[in-house]
Amino acid sequence: ICKGRQPREEVEQVEQVETRSMLLDSALAQASRAMKESNPPTWPASVHVIEPDGKFVGDKQELFDNIFSDGGKYSVHPWGAEFPNTDRYGGYFNETGRDFCAKRTVVLLKPGVHRAKFNVGFYNSLMGLGRDPGAVEIDAFEVLNGVGADGVQHSLCPGALDNFWRSVENVTTAQGRSIYYFVSQASPLRKVHIRGELRLSGPVGGGIYDWGYASGGFAADSKVDGGVEFGGQQQFITRNSEVLAGCVYKHGAWSNVLVGSKGEYQHEQNQLARVTEVPCTERIAEKPYIMFEEAENKYFLMVPQPEHNKKGVSWERYADDSATHKIDFENVYVADAETATAATINAKIAEGKAIVLTPGVYKISEPIIVSRSGTVILGLGMATVMPAQEAQWMDSLIFVKDNLQDIRIAAVLLEAGSRGSDALLKWGTRRDSTGANTGFLYDIFCRVGGDRDASMPEVMTNTMIQINSSNVVGDNLWLWRADHEGPRNIGVTHSRNKVWNALQVNGDNVTIYGLFAEHALHDQVVWNGENGKTFFFQCELPYDVTQQNFGDAGYSGYVIGDHVKEHDLRGAGVYTFFRDFDVHASSGFRAPEDANGIRLQNIFCVFLDGQGGIDHVLKGRAPAPGPTAKAARTTSAETCFSLSDGADLPSAFYGDGFV
Repeated sequence: ICKGRQPREEVEQVEQVETRSMLLDSALAQASRAMKESNPPTWPASVHVIEPDGKFVGDKQELFDNIFSDGGKYSVHPWGAEFPNTDRYGGYFNETGRDFCAKRTVVLLKPGVHRAKFNVGFYNSLMGLGRDPGAVEIDAFEVLNGVGADGVQHSLCPGALDNFWRSVENVTTAQGRSIYYFVSQASPLRKVHIRGELRLSGPVGGGIYDWGYASGGFAADSKVDGGVEFGGQQQFITRNSEVLAGCVYKHGAWSNVLVGSKGEYQHEQNQLARVTEVPCTERIAEKPYIMFEEAENKYFLMVPQPEHNKKGVSWERYADDSATHKIDFENVYVADAETATAATINAKIAEGKAIVLTPGVYKISEPIIVSRSGTVILGLGMATVMPAQEAQWMDSLIFVKDNLQDIRIAAVLLEAGSRGSDALLKWGTRRDSTGANTGFLYDIFCRVGGDRDASMPEVMTNTMIQINSSNVVGDNLWLWRADHEGPRNIGVTHSRNKVWNALQVNGDNVTIYGLFAEHALHDQVVWNGENGKTFFFQCELPYDVTQQNFGDAGYSGYVIGDHVKEHDLRGAGVYTFFRDFDVHASSGFRAPEDANGIRLQNIFCVFLDGQGGIDHVLKGRAPAPGPTAKAARTTSAETCFSLSDGADLPSAFYGDGFV
């Protein structure tokens, strides 16, 4: 992939970029160290700041609909008079052709009441500007089932399978209203208070097995008064969230993981889905967010402090300034994708500024280098970083230097380029033990291909994310080699757009809440560090590989290094759809068998469709679904994976779960 570069050359390239960047940093810093950024900032056109009712001039619903439809290009699900305060769904989202577009948008709601509904489309983010969700009330936000490339919804599919790259955070919804948020990966809900029921997939026929397909998802630091209906969600992670007493979490197809959350999961009779419940979140700092204070007419970047053994939400404590670090936007560089360069961003970081990447596509010619402890990088509206057309091979698009503390990188979509890279995001070069709070990654989404067909140059990277430092925490990562491509929405074939691994972890004490890794051409996840912890893992193996280049090589979904003594993996599934060739993968998971500190709870494999399959859930252990499995399978996605109660397996090795 990397044109024959050797490791030493990769290090030299990083050093050369750092040297150039340091010289520029020094010059710019000397010229502008005393300069403050403007507050309020000058927002680009991709940012819509919305006044509350009473101050807003015009038709707010019309504005919201225009933002979603991009001036009429895409259909809007209307706010019909027959729908409010009912359980009727009505309509679909038709965003055909939008999934790989370049337009990015964020809607920032100022504190107050907003009597309108926002349809959350591709690359749309809806964010309240209050200190906590209660400061901003909106009637509703909504994502419905999508349609196929032909503009038609075909029974269960696509359902919400392609509803990616959108987000909602820091708002409260109207009392008693159900919220329909039918999404798959890269569509997080954070710090929301839903004062009705939250429905995460919608029926297209009737009955539990007629839910439209959905492959989500992630929610954190949220309250849902009316309970959570997972419906047909294949898998979902809910971290530090709450449902009211008397309400429940229910349904879901295969795997639900609840970490540090309050409320009961309701098991149905003969239910296939399993729930993995972790009582507390061992360590987390919630994602940074933006607050607007009317009295001062100023914006502030709010950085929540780290918490340990957390249960439920924490935003109720945000009135106490000790729970968050408050950064005046005078110390925040608000980047515009039309003008900002990596060199400019690096210089601002060197000055000690926090970085806000407004919505857009940032085409860079050198890496963004995090060089100072305490740096915050916050993307808005699925801000995207990718190599410029003229860019040469890069070691990484974002690089975090060694021995730094309290780094926060949030809400960035990273795309591979045609010249290649060693990684899209690389954290450090070696293990270090400088402190327990190295930093946090939130809502980091990586993409290799998808925006190009076979007539265009392929893109490539060795690894999507590589974590070499210790004590890093990840919170919702989707690392995706595209299985389909625009503009005709056809499958990627012949192992185009090469990436070997989705994630490599070499540091110790790395924890990830919500890890989605799909379609890399070798092992999806390779974990070499000690005391790693993953709470929720979802993986699809690549569709377009062969027995020779994948199955015979023994590649798997999740690999714990043979030397590792301690590791904790809970609620993890590896799925197959070997679409193009008959491929038999030896195992979904690989782990050392002689280490008592390895805990694997509720791991499983799923045969989605296609040819071949996985021979064993865990290397050398329980048979997995597919033509070679002993267990029967069907073509129904809800019933096509086999379970073993693990009775003949060492309980210390498999924990409480099933394989």
